[in-house]
Amino acid sequence: MKKILFIFNGMVKNEGSLSISGGDIRLLEIIKYAKDTDINLLTTPNGIEFMQKYDQAYDQAYIIPHAVEAGLLSNLKIALKSLFFGKTGVKSYRDGIVYSSCEHIYDVLPALRLKMRNRCEWYAVYHWVEDYPWREKRGNTPIIPRYAYWMNRYVAGWLIKHFADHILAVSDQTKEKLVAIKKIQPERIKAVYCGVEYEQIRGIVKKHTRQKGKTYDAVFMKRLNYGKGVLDLLKIWEGVVESKPDARLAVIGDGSPDVLEKVHDFIRSKNLESNIDILGVIYDLERKFEILNSSKIFLLPTHEENWAIVIGEAMAAGVPIIASRLKEIVPIWGDHVQWCDPGDVPAFIESVLGLLDNPQKARIIEKEALLFITKYDWQQIAHNEFLS
Repeated sequence: MKKILFIFNGMVKNEGSLSISGGDIRLLEIIKYAKDTDINLLTTPNGIEFMQKYDQAYDQAYIIPHAVEAGLLSNLKIALKSLFFGKTGVKSYRDGIVYSSCEHIYDVLPALRLKMRNRCEWYAVYHWVEDYPWREKRGNTPIIPRYAYWMNRYVAGWLIKHFADHILAVSDQTKEKLVAIKKIQPERIKAVYCGVEYEQIRGIVKKHTRQKGKTYDAVFMKRLNYGKGVLDLLKIWEGVVESKPDARLAVIGDGSPDVLEKVHDFIRSKNLESNIDILGVIYDLERKFEILNSSKIFLLPTHEENWAIVIGEAMAAGVPIIASRLKEIVPIWGDHVQWCDPGDVPAFIESVLGLLDNPQKARIIEKEALLFITKYDWQQIAHNEFLS
């Protein structure tokens, strides 16, 4: 039986709640469909809670005793603890596959150590290739966190380049950037993909078909941070409300306390309390897609993505999408999304109002996207992950 150690140490808690990203969901699906496999985990208490929330079974867990919170200090602590993990018992893991689930130092360091000392075969997942920090401001992320984020990824990327046995680039565009920016030989990189639980989502949508488009005019679903365009989102909705005073936006996700404070301050200062609902993280799949189904538009003014699983989920739910025109994701989703330049708030406002005023156009987009998304099936994607 194949033996795999999945390493994921970066899952964050904000004010007691897990903050879940598209990368986390991708990892969950890969584990779920890893057939005939002895599944081992190296993670934190947050990672174990994540597995329990989604009722995902595993064979053995090695736990690093640090519940990661938002912020540089907590990330630095887990990076150090991930290297000196003697108390977890993971030293006994030998001769299997180690799978670092992202290109951050807290996942890369233990994978490197296990490869060097325990004869493990290292699969390194690379979700997104950043440019230099002075070129990419990540949605006006403050300069110190931006540089720390870049340095973390720069060091981890160097280690992956020189020591990983297999490099898994999430999307063809990520593979191209690894070759162009990181100068990794293309034959060392395998492009892998993301998907959706299409049949499950469609079942939920059909169950709640009477609610379609009746509660919210738009929904946003991502982590609430600068890189995902949360400040742009608020400005966009302020502009929409100027034309449609009753327009309502649902926001699914959470963020660090400082970002949440800015979000709530903006909502209060602009008197948008009746127009924007901050719903937090929603773990229940049915509830999440019930909300998506009850929305007329999916809105994603993000500044950085490598795939954007949420776009596929919105397509499967039959919700038209307006998103940032990023070179990493436009080739994936093509003409099935209405694109606006990142940071162009007036263009986003115009696109939102245009779809709200033209429901017939929205329905055409929905139908075409539903046909398109059927090709992204998690089971097949997971099956291909470990094929040479």
